[in-house]
Amino acid sequence: MDNNETVLREAGENYLEAILRLEDENQHVRSIDVATTLGVSRPSVNKALGVLKKAGMVDQQPYGRISLTELGRQTAKEVFHRHVTLRTFLTKVLEVDAETADDDACKMEHVISEQ
Repeated sequence: MDNNETVLREAGENYLEAILRLEDENQHVRSIDVATTLGVSRPSVNKALGVLKKAGMVDQQPYGRISLTELGRQTAKEVFHRHVTLRTFLTKVLEVDAETADDDACKMEHVISEQ
């Protein structure tokens, strides 16, 4: 996987994870919600959603609600599971402070194997 593919994968996984969390909190997810959560612009969200739609991971009604497809939900749950596992390891085993552990887990979750 080259650097561009890694960046695209990481960004896509971040969007999927954000949508999963927002769905769990609000049930109705809009692009502005995703933009606010990730600290990005709405045009960035729209571009990412286009890529995720083509990959079959999200559905979006025109100017409306965003939802994960079954594939998108599965992928998001896998990413979230890696995040939580890494964060727990960092805080409980290595005794890293919670904020740093969360930031580091977010970076690491994209580059480790599913195993």
